[in-house]
Order: sequence, then structure tokens, then C-alpha cells
Amino acid sequence: MNYNLLKIDDLKELLRERGLSVTGRKQQLIDALIEYDAKLEALNNDPIDIIEEGSMEKECSVIPSIDNNHIKSNKSEGKVSIYSIQSLSEKERIELRKQKFGTTLTIESEPERRLARIKRFGTNIEDDKKLLRAARFGIRTELDKIEYRKKRFGSTSNIINIDHKKKIEARKLRFGLK
Repeated sequence: MNYNLLKIDDLKELLRERGLSVTGRKQQLIDALIEYDAKLEALNNDPIDIIEEGSMEKECSVIPSIDNNHIKSNKSEGKVSIYSIQSLSEKERIELRKQKFGTTLTIESEPERRLARIKRFGTNIEDDKKLLRAARFGIRTELDKIEYRKKRFGSTSNIINIDHKKKIEARKLRFGLK
């Protein structure tokens, strides 16, 4: 069939009938239909082994019988209903979730959870970030700040120091430390 003559809507309709994806440009839709036709043709050209009825009966007699009770019990073990989960307590639900997602950590406090998450996803801890920043830019201590200020604005005047000393002595007298 010549798919190039068909419109996009017709191509999409053919794709839907065959259970294929309907998204894409016209050429992609045409290619999908051509591939589907090629696969279908390859399946039709494969020789099919015709089995005689007598040989089928022989093969069936070789298969041992299976106990149906055993099969039913396996099916019931694999089924877990939604209602049974709702009837469980909160702790049991948490345990089931841990088993489902493969987590074995039992961290109770919020900071511990955050640290575990940070480690799990590979992000740096805030202290590590601060240390890296300090190494890059340098840490300024109070003494360094005072020294920098002295260099920039000059030394402090004695008037401030005298006032400061007077205040300290007044405090000592008031609290009886002298």
C-alpha cells in the first residue's frame, strides 16, 4: 500500500488500528507502518510446523499431573490487598515501606535524617562548605579586623580608651569587685 498518498489523519487511524504510536511527523508515521507491515509479512512467511493429532496425545501423556491445591496456595501468597495495608498500624506501614524501597536506616531525629539525605545525594554539608570558602577567601578573626581597621583609618585615640577605662572602673565599684 502506498502510504505517501494518505493524509496524516488517515495514517494515525491506521496506526491506532494496529496498536502503534500515533505521535510524530508524517514520514515517521509512514516508517512505523512500513516496519509493521514488514514484521507482519515476515511472520506470515515463516513455515508453521503442522503437528499430527496422534503425536499431541503422546506428548500430553508424558506431562505429570499437577496438584491444583498447591497452585491455588501460591496465588494467594502473592496477592496483597490494599485493605490489609490500611488496617495495619503506622509502625507496620513504615516497616513495609522500608522493605519495599530497601532502606534499613532507622533515623528518628530530623537533623539526622537531613544529614543522611545529604550524604545519600552527595551534597556537601554546610560545615564543609564553610571550610572550603574559608580556604578560598581566608578567615578574618576579630584581631585581624581591628588591625585592618587601624591600617585603614589610623590608630584609635586615647580619649576613647580613657572613657572606656572609666566605665570599667565604675562598673567594678558598683558591683563590688574592687
